[in-house]
Amino acid sequence: MKTTTNTDFLLDLNDPKGLRNYLTINGRLYEGESIEHLEVAGEGNMNVVLRVVTGVRSFILKQSLPYVRKYPTVSAPRHRILMEYEFYSLVRSNELIRNATPEIFWIDKEACVLCMQDFGSSQDFTDIYRKGREIAATEMQEVASVISALHRQFKFNSEESVLPNTEMRLLNHAHIFDLPFNSSNGFNLDGIVSGLQSATRNFRNDEPLKRVAKELGEVYLSNAGSRLLHGDYYPGSWLRTPNGFRMIDPEFCFKGQAEFELAVVVAHLKMAQQSESIIKDLLGHYEFDSEFDCELFSKFTGIEVMRRILGLAQLPLELDMNERLTLLDEAYEQIMHR
Repeated sequence: MKTTTNTDFLLDLNDPKGLRNYLTINGRLYEGESIEHLEVAGEGNMNVVLRVVTGVRSFILKQSLPYVRKYPTVSAPRHRILMEYEFYSLVRSNELIRNATPEIFWIDKEACVLCMQDFGSSQDFTDIYRKGREIAATEMQEVASVISALHRQFKFNSEESVLPNTEMRLLNHAHIFDLPFNSSNGFNLDGIVSGLQSATRNFRNDEPLKRVAKELGEVYLSNAGSRLLHGDYYPGSWLRTPNGFRMIDPEFCFKGQAEFELAVVVAHLKMAQQSESIIKDLLGHYEFDSEFDCELFSKFTGIEVMRRILGLAQLPLELDMNERLTLLDEAYEQIMHR
């Protein structure tokens, strides 16, 4: 069936009529099927994501726009949804990861709309950032097992061009390794915690720190890595569903270093004040190999902590000034340790 698309189509919670017309024109609704309910599905930063409920089914629609949904002044690659589609298509060959990711029903490459399985009543893991909320050991095992399988089962030669995702990596690079350490980045940290801007000035003025961050950023952008990475594997990309753990939002995926991915997980567990036993559970269920670079992993862990506290992509952390500064000091030691 040949479909027609409207490249100007915008997925909008407040325009159900426009969505119905779009789906009808493209033959995406069954005969006699109508939209009964629309709602926002999750609170992600990057894209517009809606749950569509009809009289016979429900599904998720996700659209990428030429900017970040939460920060419209921040430009982003329009066709990043294609990277997510490629990732999901690639991992279908592995049963464990296939079962942990949504089934893809169709993609409209012109309108940058992806239609996928609705996991129903589910929530992400960002509640672990709240005081006293600890992730269950069984959940930690699932988090570790899925990412370990991804890194272990999808390993490539350095010459293979697999999901380079250059534009998204450049965007991520700026917000991880550059802007958080730039004294003229324009971020207002006092809007997060009063006094945080001046209390963290020393990190933005630390030239040795900025040099190491630059070096790590070059590693991140290099093609030296051999593992398929989700690219943004943190609690906002983990789902609790009635059928167990699920992994979503791999739009930052690329072939890279496993050390970067695992470091992101550990950094978020630290910022969420999870116990050492939980972190040990993660590391105990992750399958390391002889190529893993522990020093690189430690430095990437520190960078992720710093960029989340100093950068634009803030988390719902329930941490006071002293707790944030303590995390930053620990992260600094990890990054600068030689």
